[in-house]
Amino acid sequence: MTAIRGDIHPPRWSEPKQLWIAEIDLGVGPNGRRNRIACTSRNRDTAIAKRRAKLMEIEDGTYIPGQKPKGGAWMQHWCDTIAHERVKPRVLANYRSFLKVHIRPSIGERRLDKLTVDDVRRLHADIRDKGLSDRMVQEVHATLSKCLKDAVREGVLDKNPCDRMDRPRARMEPRGSFSRVEAQAILATARGDGPKMYSRWLASLVLGARQAELLGLEWDRVDLDSGLVDLSWQVQRLPWRHGHGCACGDGVMPERCRHREPDVPGWMEVRHAYRGEWFTRPKTSASVRAVPLPGPLWDALREWKTAAPATTLGLVWPDECGQPENPKVDRAAWKDLCVRAGVRPLTLHSTRHTMVTLLLEAGVSPEVIRQLAGHSTILSTRNYMHLGQDAARQALSVLGGYAPSS
Repeated sequence: MTAIRGDIHPPRWSEPKQLWIAEIDLGVGPNGRRNRIACTSRNRDTAIAKRRAKLMEIEDGTYIPGQKPKGGAWMQHWCDTIAHERVKPRVLANYRSFLKVHIRPSIGERRLDKLTVDDVRRLHADIRDKGLSDRMVQEVHATLSKCLKDAVREGVLDKNPCDRMDRPRARMEPRGSFSRVEAQAILATARGDGPKMYSRWLASLVLGARQAELLGLEWDRVDLDSGLVDLSWQVQRLPWRHGHGCACGDGVMPERCRHREPDVPGWMEVRHAYRGEWFTRPKTSASVRAVPLPGPLWDALREWKTAAPATTLGLVWPDECGQPENPKVDRAAWKDLCVRAGVRPLTLHSTRHTMVTLLLEAGVSPEVIRQLAGHSTILSTRNYMHLGQDAARQALSVLGGYAPSS
């Protein structure tokens, strides 16, 4: 392997092909011709990652031209090239984690065309042996199935073993929502924390917006004259990659590249916020929405606007330095608020469930709720609907007329 490493050079940019080329020189083959493997991509980091995966195959003796790769090597290639251009960075990070923690240790050494249903079942068992939930088994299985489906599509594999078995079942853990009384207790407590935090938590409860949408909300998208808020962006931390035309060597981390750029697919729209934080579009196209401000939130935002200090980014709820608030700090503040209010310490995401549930109890159409919550389908909205005890009692009370009087 030492000789191979000596024949590795920094990736080069091919102007005619408009591609980065990262080569491995395997020397002269039996036919007298020089054997080179060229890993190409429009992205420099991707070309390097493809070459790194190929080197791993060469080192452990699994790479033979014309034969099938091992399961772990193929999934690494899939993450670096196929999934990278298909999904958002946070989803891709989950895929890479599943590969590293579960798939590679369990079935990564199996040759791709030798994978069987029993191998996939063993993967399920290994995950459960780690004490993880059936939901994790389900997610890893779904990721593996997508990976193998693409292998079939590209002619690397004849059949996907995941298609020949049932999808793992998982018990759905009920997601709670706050009652109207609990929501009132939360807001009464938050009122004593000042206009910033009161408006912050009120927005979560009455808008049902996602945490990233609210932490990324800018004042120029809040119309206090007409009472509308534009939830078309969110703030997220994104990974880095080497910039186009940089001269960094293979050992330089993307974070240290002078020409670094966010490692996102070309179709993903981003705006820089601060350091590794970026404004990105929300989860789905349906999430890009303008929502009317309920009266109490309208008033709370007016009050906070008069007291809010001017910041460079113009965020509505920034941290003390005017930069995007750390989501962990935001969640910790929410948990503390629930404790002080004497309510169940449900997650911050439960405020979305609460908004949907209270609107359902008020008789609002599910389609209207779907649009307000920014769900892509009505089925997504139904997962957020929780029938409160008061509403259930009121609904069932109409049946009281059928009971015989005593």
